[in-house]
Amino acid sequence: MELNGPTGWGRIALALIFGVAAIAYGGYSYMEQTSALDSTATVEATVTDISVETNSGKGNTYTLHATYTYTYAGDQYTSSNVYPGELPREFNSREDARAQLAGVESGDMVSAYVPADEPGDAYLKHERSNKPFLVIGFGLLLVVGAVHSTLKGRF
Repeated sequence: MELNGPTGWGRIALALIFGVAAIAYGGYSYMEQTSALDSTATVEATVTDISVETNSGKGNTYTLHATYTYTYAGDQYTSSNVYPGELPREFNSREDARAQLAGVESGDMVSAYVPADEPGDAYLKHERSNKPFLVIGFGLLLVVGAVHSTLKGRF
């Protein structure tokens, strides 16, 4: 099996740039998620809206959205994060997405987790995601392909 990466210096440079950017973004997302999970306060929040969005550009996956209000350190906040971090979680069906907050309806009180350093970024599910590692892996593949193409062209 032959491994082929990008050809031409311009494509190799683009692959390296996008690869390094993906690795950096994945690392940033992992650190952000870890920070949000490690230092939180639990507060009561009132759900104002729950919806499931169809991501048709990604092969019909679904993302759960929940909007809720809460008070932390005397200030009122509104958030729509179900999970910690920036990378959204996607599900294969509308039912799987909605099942993440099964039994929760608009007007219900739920527990929200408030990161101490970002009180406006509360979330509802205190769970770690492997999505940052997938982004890092994609970036590594781009970098390895570019390096391989460079070495293959020189030797």
